[in-house]
Amino acid sequence: MERVAMADLTGAAFVQQLRVRETAALRFEAARSGVLSWNTHAPNGRLEFRLVRAGHADGDWLPLAEWRPSGAKSFSPQHAGTRVDVDVIRAAQPFDGIEVRAQSVEFDLVAFSSPVHATPSLPYARDALILGVPAHSQYSTESEERGWCSPASLEMIHAYHGLPHSIAQTAREVFDRAYNGTGNWGFNVAYSGRLGLRGVVAHLANLDQAQRLLERGLPLAISYSWRDDELPGAPLPTSDGHLVVLCGFTGDGDCAVNDPAARNVRVVYPRSAIETLWQRNEGVAYVIAPVGIDYADVLARA
Repeated sequence: MERVAMADLTGAAFVQQLRVRETAALRFEAARSGVLSWNTHAPNGRLEFRLVRAGHADGDWLPLAEWRPSGAKSFSPQHAGTRVDVDVIRAAQPFDGIEVRAQSVEFDLVAFSSPVHATPSLPYARDALILGVPAHSQYSTESEERGWCSPASLEMIHAYHGLPHSIAQTAREVFDRAYNGTGNWGFNVAYSGRLGLRGVVAHLANLDQAQRLLERGLPLAISYSWRDDELPGAPLPTSDGHLVVLCGFTGDGDCAVNDPAARNVRVVYPRSAIETLWQRNEGVAYVIAPVGIDYADVLARA
């Protein structure tokens, strides 16, 4: 029998439920877009969702993802003003809840995050804070290596948490057959969940919020893009989308980053440049944590 676990109305950009079976329901302030995360050890599953408005389900169940031991694929449905762009759910009209179902699947976690209003971080006012994240390059002998920034960043964080494995293995585990790539955000954090960690996609408002997670020992994979001359020291002239690991801050507040596309991987980028580029991509981050470390109070913002 299905068990529906209702979340409290938190007024947050991030809400989660732990340990639910088959069906979950999340409530939050009105949004027009967001990313769903799920962690489960179920070897097979098909995840569907429908939006909620004013406390009532509004629309049909739409497919989001399907996985089995042979691989996983996303869906990109479009129906009645709702569509999915690989991993981002978008709606023409605001919604304030989402229901999720997957038959015979027990979830360790189901979470939803929506973009927040970006606010500039305060001047950095503490000693250097840099976590010892192993530095691994996304470039190897594989033909797909140039698109492996996401699995490379994920693997570095897994290794930091004591679960090292190859970037090639990570790329295979997160590959989206429909998208034909390794950059599906939901699939990446789902793999962290299969390894016994907690993994969610979150939207952060600034580097101050990132700092609070780093102070808890949680490096972040952050997503951004840049054009000519926007990122001093960048490994490429431009990028339409890239992920790196934010490991911490120098004493001056600049960002200590493991950039899997950089020659030496560990680099320091100007704080203002990273914050501007990252927030232009809505402050998206992978938050990966061992079970028992509470990150939800940092992510849940009233």
